[in-house]
Amino acid sequence: MGFIDFLLGTTPEKSDVQAKANLAIPYYQDNFSPFQAFGINRGDAMQVPAVARARNIICGTIGELGLHSYNEITGAKIEGRPLLKQPDPALPRFITMCWTIEDILFLGHAFWLVLEVSPEDGRPIACRRIDPTRVTFTTDLQTDEILNGFYLDGNLCPAYGVGSLIMFSGLDEGLLNRGGRTIRTALELEMAVSRMAAEPNPTMVIKNTGVDLPPEQVSSLLASWKQARQQRSTAYLSGPLDVTTFGYDAGQMQLSESRLNTAAEIARLCNIPAWYINAESASATYSNVSQERRSLVDFSLKPYMACISERLSMNDLTPRGSVVKFDLDDYLRGNPLEQIEVLERMLAAGIINVDEAREEMELAPRGNEANAT
Repeated sequence: MGFIDFLLGTTPEKSDVQAKANLAIPYYQDNFSPFQAFGINRGDAMQVPAVARARNIICGTIGELGLHSYNEITGAKIEGRPLLKQPDPALPRFITMCWTIEDILFLGHAFWLVLEVSPEDGRPIACRRIDPTRVTFTTDLQTDEILNGFYLDGNLCPAYGVGSLIMFSGLDEGLLNRGGRTIRTALELEMAVSRMAAEPNPTMVIKNTGVDLPPEQVSSLLASWKQARQQRSTAYLSGPLDVTTFGYDAGQMQLSESRLNTAAEIARLCNIPAWYINAESASATYSNVSQERRSLVDFSLKPYMACISERLSMNDLTPRGSVVKFDLDDYLRGNPLEQIEVLERMLAAGIINVDEAREEMELAPRGNEANAT
């Protein structure tokens, strides 16, 4: 399987005619892959509560993290990078990052359109997230090499500068391709629950053991029976009429258990702990907030963070000698008591001064006490 097949999540057989031709292959087609039997689209997937919650946890958490450029040798923070502070001038950085991470999570890739470049070095200083459904490219199916470049809405984009595209590659083919079967099952369970809520009782049949009734009386009888059942829990039938039920109720169908199991499978697909989406029947083992957050970063968020930070660190976006990283200090910060203990030890060791400690606690500096007196 070639690189393009990996991005698409497909392994199609190539005919001799196709192998000799350069075809325009979209990153996204109906059902996300013409070769995926259980592929679904984003709208359907987000109707599943477990998928929506997993998406919001992953994208929302990464989206609110700070993104900064650092000197690769000294580690000093480099200020003045507008692309990292607010990539899209028309949107908050949080929104741009959330949708970029979602594209990588769901589709396995994301795109930014370059809006403005620096007059000094030509590197982008303003970009806009582009829906991957709008992007296509031409490729040589024999070598999997991308020819010409990317097409946006059918128009060829320049290789660099304003109007070019920045591609963020994911670590796999995306949740909607590899998890389509599980998400489809979850959707069907949601529809079953909806049907059960609309008609909570098993199907009933009114059996007439006497003389057949005219169609008009049958229709009137059924309408009266339905109205009576909607207004009260019991109803009355006279004459040679009997009620027979068949089918299963909600308890017999075990819809709650099935939904819980499917939610746990979705948590595995998204690589987050099941209790984050309330998919575990047993209570989670207690741990403090900082440990929970570090576990989420280490086992769930880091691959997506690396897709963004390492692409932004490449030479076409960031000067050599600099590296782009997410700022996890605030997110992984412990409770105030833990912070005070750490700061006291750092003060005692002479690593920081009082003003620096107060800054860590988001307090105003005391200033120079000697001059104040």
